[in-house]
Amino acid sequence: MIHALMKLSPPLHHLAADPVAAPEGVTVRCAAANFRWEQAVSDGRTDEYNAYVDVVATHNEWQGEHKGYLRSFVQVAKDHPRVSESFMTVNSLAHLKEDLDNTYLLRLESLDSMVDSALLGPAIGEAFWLRFFNSQKDLRKDRLSDADEKLRGEFVDQWNVRRVQARPMFAAFLNDFGGDLPAFVKADWPHLLRDRLGLTHWPSTPGKPLPVALICYTLDEVREARLAATKKGAVASFSRPTVLDTEMSAAFVPAPLLVGGESYGYTLDLANTGLPSAFTPELLTFPIEYQPKHIKALGFISRAHPLQTDAAVLDARNRHVQELQGLPGCGGFGEILP
Repeated sequence: MIHALMKLSPPLHHLAADPVAAPEGVTVRCAAANFRWEQAVSDGRTDEYNAYVDVVATHNEWQGEHKGYLRSFVQVAKDHPRVSESFMTVNSLAHLKEDLDNTYLLRLESLDSMVDSALLGPAIGEAFWLRFFNSQKDLRKDRLSDADEKLRGEFVDQWNVRRVQARPMFAAFLNDFGGDLPAFVKADWPHLLRDRLGLTHWPSTPGKPLPVALICYTLDEVREARLAATKKGAVASFSRPTVLDTEMSAAFVPAPLLVGGESYGYTLDLANTGLPSAFTPELLTFPIEYQPKHIKALGFISRAHPLQTDAAVLDARNRHVQELQGLPGCGGFGEILP
């Protein structure tokens, strides 16, 4: 294992220390710990981050500057001349092998703004949902009637227009969910994916079911999108998530950096009540434009995730870290937070 921790600036090093972060609550404490444990951020990218955040005196100030960094360097606008830094040379320490075997990837996408959007109106958003929610096998067909093809084509076109950022796409492998898409969509996939992928922010409104879509695309499609991109700086199609690629969160836990170019992130399983028997690999992919064929199922997230207390979050993270420490050569990774 590579023990290359981030060289944070003195102000950030101070705020990341557990005695300083712990009194601010579990969320802040866990987010700070992530910066202490991160091994996949290069010195060059760390220097850039330190310079952007500059001098901050409180965790709130740090979080605000972190969000600004993400907007400027990671979650870049589609019309920005450069790609997300996640796929640039400065992030090479976190890049995955370019020649990964082609296979299917899964994403869980919220459709809340699309289905209820006043801009789209019932002619597209609601019409798409009403047509396909009760006939989901049609989503997985290669060809539908001209009217249905027009409807789902218009829906996806409008969705792509509303995706104004060319941000990295978090994804997992279908093979880690059984590898059988027809069987998977018969399960309670909205809650299963939400929990396995550690998406604690869904549903965002308690008591209101969140409409979601199951997205499935291939590694080859990602490689093709990167090669066709006109933005500057893209040298990689895939990378592992780091603390500089996402919002500060207690649900994100860095993974040890392993040698070999296949060192993925590992998601925090919100529903697991014991030591993880296996981890779910997670990666970032170069952004692609969605096509109708990528939408494989529709559903709702209607119940809260299991980690509803600070104690539950901390316990789940500690069990996750304990199991990470059991990986070969990773005994010194992270900390069990009391």
